[in-house]
Amino acid sequence: MLPQLSRLLLSTAVYSLTILTTAQASNNATSIPLPSFGSPPASSRPKFRYWLPDASVAASAVQSDIAAVADVSGGGVEFLGFYNYGFGPLSTDWSVYGFGTPAFKAILKAALNTSAERDLVLDIAVGPATGSGVPAVPQTEGLAMELVYGAKTVRPSEKVGTLPAPALQFNHQPLNGWVHEPENWGPSQLVAAVAAQVVRRTRGGGSAEQVVLSEGSVVDITSLTTPSGVVNWTPPASPAGQQWVVLAFYQQFSNERSCTTTAGASTWIGNGSWVVDHFSAAGAKKATDFWDQHLLDDPEIDGLLDKVGMYSWEDSMEMMAPLWWTSDFLARFEKGRGYSAIKSLPVFFQAKNLWNSYGEPYDTSYSFDGQPSDGGKYAEDYRTTLNEGYQDFLRQYQKWASARGMEHSAQPAYNMPLDMSSTVPLVGAPELESLGFGESIESYRQFTGPAHLFGRTPISTEIGAERGGAYAQTVPGLLNLFRDSFAAGVNTLVVHGFAYGGPYPGTTWPGYTPFQYEFCEMWGPRQPAWRHLNDSLLYAARNSEVLKTGVPKVDLVFYQWKHPWTSRPIYSKSDLNGAGYTYEYLGPENLASTDAPVKNGIFAPDGPGYKAIVLYGQTKITPSASAALLRFAQAGLPIFVVGPAPNTTIGANGQGTVAQNMAKLIGGSFPSVKAVSVQAFGPGILQDAGVLPRVTAEALDGANNATQIYTHWRSRTDGNGRLELAYLLNRGPATTFSIAFAVSEKAVPFVLDAWTGEQTRLLTYLRTSDGIRARLSLAQQQSAILAFVTPSGDGVDGDSVPLYVVSRSPNVERLSTDKDGRIEGLVSDGAEASVLLSDNREIDIPALAGANSPSLPATTLGPWNLTVESFAATASLSTSSVSANKTAIKVASALASLVPWTRIAGLERASGVGRYRTTFTLPPRPSNDTELAYTLHFTGRVLNTIRVRVNGVLVPAIDVAAPGDGRDITGLTNEVEVEVASTLFNAVKARMGDLRSIGLPVHVPHDYDQVPYSEFGLLGEVVVRTWRKVALS
Repeated sequence: MLPQLSRLLLSTAVYSLTILTTAQASNNATSIPLPSFGSPPASSRPKFRYWLPDASVAASAVQSDIAAVADVSGGGVEFLGFYNYGFGPLSTDWSVYGFGTPAFKAILKAALNTSAERDLVLDIAVGPATGSGVPAVPQTEGLAMELVYGAKTVRPSEKVGTLPAPALQFNHQPLNGWVHEPENWGPSQLVAAVAAQVVRRTRGGGSAEQVVLSEGSVVDITSLTTPSGVVNWTPPASPAGQQWVVLAFYQQFSNERSCTTTAGASTWIGNGSWVVDHFSAAGAKKATDFWDQHLLDDPEIDGLLDKVGMYSWEDSMEMMAPLWWTSDFLARFEKGRGYSAIKSLPVFFQAKNLWNSYGEPYDTSYSFDGQPSDGGKYAEDYRTTLNEGYQDFLRQYQKWASARGMEHSAQPAYNMPLDMSSTVPLVGAPELESLGFGESIESYRQFTGPAHLFGRTPISTEIGAERGGAYAQTVPGLLNLFRDSFAAGVNTLVVHGFAYGGPYPGTTWPGYTPFQYEFCEMWGPRQPAWRHLNDSLLYAARNSEVLKTGVPKVDLVFYQWKHPWTSRPIYSKSDLNGAGYTYEYLGPENLASTDAPVKNGIFAPDGPGYKAIVLYGQTKITPSASAALLRFAQAGLPIFVVGPAPNTTIGANGQGTVAQNMAKLIGGSFPSVKAVSVQAFGPGILQDAGVLPRVTAEALDGANNATQIYTHWRSRTDGNGRLELAYLLNRGPATTFSIAFAVSEKAVPFVLDAWTGEQTRLLTYLRTSDGIRARLSLAQQQSAILAFVTPSGDGVDGDSVPLYVVSRSPNVERLSTDKDGRIEGLVSDGAEASVLLSDNREIDIPALAGANSPSLPATTLGPWNLTVESFAATASLSTSSVSANKTAIKVASALASLVPWTRIAGLERASGVGRYRTTFTLPPRPSNDTELAYTLHFTGRVLNTIRVRVNGVLVPAIDVAAPGDGRDITGLTNEVEVEVASTLFNAVKARMGDLRSIGLPVHVPHDYDQVPYSEFGLLGEVVVRTWRKVALS
């Protein structure tokens, strides 16, 4: 039989708990693979985005909140002056308590002090709300700019007269309410004027008019215009009857606030914050100069930030303009693209060039005849040029952060007409978000590829934001998001979020709730489950520590060009995943980078070590990226061209080079280049070419066929040898897998339990010609970590690895080592059993003497006494206090069966912490010479959080997806206490109509009144199982 992974083999229907002692864990090998695994540093622990309502709040309340993060093993906070997302209503005077004011400075200092005292990290949001702007004197260099235009129609031979004035109003309605509207005041500067012949005018399904212009007719009339705006140009007389359009383009400051303020502010610092120019280094410098001159000028703040500051940070860009611009755009465009942008300006104003491509900026859009209606190659060149300015913006932030001993973290490019893949590597800690990426591993891979290629070890995610009502998110739900992120190699978690916990004007229980209850989640002591969150945060931290060790190793890389980026998948089939292949994505600028070598047929061997590149369904590529592919092919990298090759250049130039390079690539000169159809491509094609995955999984039972097994591999080589780490996640049904790992014959395998912090030697496996094969059973959404240690020199060789089990009979289900390192096993019944050791010894275990039945006794525990500590609103809500009304509800009668609270009288609408208690007596031994062991099992689903004590001793953290193996029960009479916690949703739903945050009610009532009360409590059965304990070595 195939070996079984003893520590993690679980019944799909049973949750089981076990504790290995410290002595057992430490004696499983001469050394443990990852010393920091048990207690990871703050830099690997999840942080919380901390929402500060404004600087009027009590510093002591902020400090209490930050201390609460430390109490549950959090790593720190991302300190954000939220200011109701930069909008009103203003509950206090923001000219006094706004971002950057002396009051804000005092709160920041208090937060830094507590972070230092509690050994936490603190990331600074570079501005309020989303971090897109800072206080500034309006209309000054470094603030956001836009391009607007005016248009007029003239007939042949008709004098143009004066240029049209700019149209300042544009279609920003889809963004109203959560992105500030630009304020239309201040001068507009003419940058160019053109005239073009109209070919035709049409209207689409909406009201927007589509105007097609003759590209060959476009005339630059800028130099023919006087300073007063009079145009000294007349359209030609022929063709008669053909309209001409004159367009004048003006640059101006967008005057877009990132945070409002109180009317009549007496200082510019108190006058709110303004969005900075995101397409020049001057924009970033505008923000960093404000920090240097008005916040970090305080030596104490400067010193504290040096001690605990980790990242400067900006959220995803949420801003608006009819066309984003910067003062030197035209010069940059001509230098980079090799031609003037002026004649192309009419076709730049497209939906693709707006935030999230939400719609046309004006009711009229222009295109050229013979070109796509979206502006085609000229709009692509606009986006490329804009992207270069954004790259300068990011570099300036990173330069400033590095000089202060930090890294810059940003959510780069997405939502904007920018190239995400080229901007991810430019900051020290690039960040994605679970919400904006559709909670999709496939989308995450499109972000992690560039980060991995350029060695960005921290890959951050803003995680947990979900629509559907605050206080509804469960801990298992949040953990699922964690696990999916880990599967893509994301290793730094910023949980969304932790709301200020003290009193605030216009706010009732349960406290300040950003987004007016529309988004999850409001973590903190107000949540019943907060007291249990330590378990989940340490689980996440240990996974993060593993995923920050060494470098990632990924089997395949797909080429993709998405500009602007969308979360649409490139490769949506599951066959590669099912065959064990890991993959991610790179863009054209990534391929063309000098940091992307190919050696011995491996792409980036000192980094991700891609074994092949796949061109799948892509049509466009840059000349430099096409040249890079040729270099890769010459170096022997396997390249699979699936379907048509990307044979069209990006932008207006380079088509000849692209066509020539791609013709050479697929011309048959390179043995490593394979052209296949979309239908034919799959794992078989890769295997035939000798491109094999590092991990392969075969489903042995259940409905899963291994397509939902995700893996991520890390590798580190140093003076002590090689350490390889494999993270595995089963997103499909509970299944037992046979998993092969391509590792050295000298490798010693370990299991790293992220829930307990234990690192124990894997005791059952097979060594094969190409690595190690083991059997692993995983419940749905359960993860596992395996480590493979290959010492340097002659410390371990193929003949002297520690003793292990090669095979065993099915009733030998658990293996461990005693304090002296000897292997022990637990036998599940009284029948005979056998074990084959790696030294070829076969251990036969006789049947239990005198047993009337091969089964061993099991005891279902109960009845249960239940008391719930209820978290609820006070009878009369007030804005003077946000404290909960906590009361004890004792269920009158003991529970014979375990059902949700919604089915228990008095608990139907309860939120809180339930404590279930019962006692039991162990069954007698069947014979005096038989050593028995007893373990405690849970058959029900964990609805939120769970903690267990047996005889007053806390059981180690339980995996809520499939809790781990058993807890030894030693006394004859035992007391079990199971503590479970709910979310706050039911209590909030019960009083939804009365709740207020900053004076506002729940924004989306149907998130509460159209859904039932949530089920919480302890479900299923709690069972004590009996085992025979036998020594095997």
